[in-house]
Amino acid sequence: MNVHLIDDDEALHEVLTDYFGNGQIVLTASETPSKGLHWLRTQPVDLVILDVMLPEMDGFEVCKAIRAEWPHMPILMLTARGDDLDTVLGLELGADDYMAKPFNPRELQARIKSIIRRQDRAAPPEVTRQVLTSQRWGLRLDLDARSVSLHGQTIELTATEFDLLRVLLENQGIVQSRDALMQKVRGFDWESFDRSIDIYVSKIRQKLGDNSKKPQMIKTVWGIGYMFQED
Repeated sequence: MNVHLIDDDEALHEVLTDYFGNGQIVLTASETPSKGLHWLRTQPVDLVILDVMLPEMDGFEVCKAIRAEWPHMPILMLTARGDDLDTVLGLELGADDYMAKPFNPRELQARIKSIIRRQDRAAPPEVTRQVLTSQRWGLRLDLDARSVSLHGQTIELTATEFDLLRVLLENQGIVQSRDALMQKVRGFDWESFDRSIDIYVSKIRQKLGDNSKKPQMIKTVWGIGYMFQED
């Protein structure tokens, strides 16, 4: 598993390189966005760890650049502890997860593995493709190809957005609490951020054309969570 860190903190490079030195994760690092983007264009990378505070351009601009060139690249953003604004912006720009500095490398490893597991689900050989559909909305999720289409048009979702929509579609007509969604999508305990699920749902609605002021497809159940409404 190849992970690339874009962060100008060279001490962090050394700490994480040492930590992952003998494991399944091969970590490489760049101290500037230009070097990081060049690495992505020339080397195999399975996931990017991206700091917000960078020289040349901030992490949000880098996140947009990565999303434009590699729509399905998993991105984990590093934010300052307690800075909710950075977290909100990162999630809105398509980051799949976030961690606040300073952090425990063991937790980082767990986050990376969780994201990659979601990204790399492979279809068993010689079986019927796993597909979820909504006839009412013309929505189709191919779980094996991890692709989404709406009325035949491909919709680009991040890994986390895809998994969140999958859980909602698998449980049509059943209210899913925010805590339940966090657990089903991320798969392990994490430092919760109350608005993260709301941000993901907002982005999904935007991409599916579900009016955020009066949503019909993904309904908000106030004080509880969300429900995919088929009937």
